[in-house]
Amino acid sequence: MAFAQGPNNKKDLNFELNLMPVFDILAVCICFLLMTVVWVEVKALETQQSIGGQSLAETTQSSSFWLTLDEANNISFTVKSTKNSDKQYSITNLRGQLDIKKVASMILSVKNEKVVTAHILPTKNTKYDQVIQLMDVLKQNGVKDIGLSPI
Repeated sequence: MAFAQGPNNKKDLNFELNLMPVFDILAVCICFLLMTVVWVEVKALETQQSIGGQSLAETTQSSSFWLTLDEANNISFTVKSTKNSDKQYSITNLRGQLDIKKVASMILSVKNEKVVTAHILPTKNTKYDQVIQLMDVLKQNGVKDIGLSPI
């Protein structure tokens, strides 16, 4: 046992550090982690690059949708065709929100073009849920490849 040096100082320099509270907190954290991992459900949207990821020889020329959103949630809906000239439609907002039903009916009305590619061009102030809603409507109506620009 070591003692402090000095004429009258006989303090004990060895001391014990109580680590039980640290182990208790660590055990609680590990239990919390194990319990919450079970309840976390990871949701993902399967995406891939719609154009530009393959060589020019592999790229097939097909019609595509171009959906441009503006600051007021209006949608400029353009059908770019390989054979005919481009067709452009405008979808106004519904009380400040995207009119998803009108987008779905527009997709169905021009579906004879066999469009499998779409591009969404949001503004910097577009909310993510609006972009996801557009992607859902496009996927539900048979559009396989969806591009998002700028990312």
